[in-house]
Amino acid sequence: MVCLLLKLETNKTVYTSHSGETVRSIAHNPADLIKTKQAAQLLGVTVQTIKNYIYSGKLKSHRTLGGHHRIMVSDLQQLASMQSSTSRKEFMEDYDTLYRGYFDTIGALLNALDARDGIASGHSRRVANYAGAIGKAMGFPPKSQRTLEIAALLHDVGKIMISEQILGKPGKLTDQETYIIRQHPEMGEEIVGEVEFLRETKPFIRNHHERFDGLGYPDRLAGEDIPLEARIIFIAEAFDTLRSESSYHKSWDLKETLVEMERGSGTQFDPDILQAFIEKVGKNSLNGLGSPEGLVPSENAHGTLGVGRFSLSE
Repeated sequence: MVCLLLKLETNKTVYTSHSGETVRSIAHNPADLIKTKQAAQLLGVTVQTIKNYIYSGKLKSHRTLGGHHRIMVSDLQQLASMQSSTSRKEFMEDYDTLYRGYFDTIGALLNALDARDGIASGHSRRVANYAGAIGKAMGFPPKSQRTLEIAALLHDVGKIMISEQILGKPGKLTDQETYIIRQHPEMGEEIVGEVEFLRETKPFIRNHHERFDGLGYPDRLAGEDIPLEARIIFIAEAFDTLRSESSYHKSWDLKETLVEMERGSGTQFDPDILQAFIEKVGKNSLNGLGSPEGLVPSENAHGTLGVGRFSLSE
């Protein structure tokens, strides 16, 4: 519903309809009365709709001696404002429903992907939770926090394009298989690039396997040239990989995992982000943050993920 637009022209008030057409000057102030046809023009609705508003009590009518409806401009303005507020609320409710439904679908897809990848179910969600914990610890504003968590949730979406025989292989990958696995960040970037509201996650998904020392992939970026969000996701994914049991390795305990990750500080991982994460895990270990069951990434220990024994860059 479009609110009434009023502008003064000499001593008269000119009412402009939703289409921009000027309705003839028939009133001098909001207390003046206008006909139902003019009210309909102002709101961009039919005369019958105006009458329905009147009959339902939403709009007050003043009768002429001849029995015709007359409407006070101020009452029409109030109705327009109420209708606009209701429309915005309904739109946001519909949007939220659509948004939740979209990510429920993505969640189901990622659960299936986790199963194909041979890692514990819920891996992508745990990575998103770990990354989110880091973002909050670093003071990310709400919008950036949301983008980070979505990127972390979708970090491995490119693996949809990779054979299950490769993803779930229990032994060491061949050079060709490793090459194929390493394409998944770029494949993921292409997938999210097809969805308008996911496009801002593209660089974070593409670069979530870059190492701080520049020996990662696919672009061999180093240090702060790697997007901040990608550096965060890299740490979150490595942590969940080591803490989760899979078809290619057993899970590590929390202390062993953190010690091993600290060995990669400054080489594999951004040292400042890693320290923030370790402090966060330490403070929340009793609340489940350090447990794979407690949160929402990771790749294969047969050469594509892991730390130390399981090289993140191989």
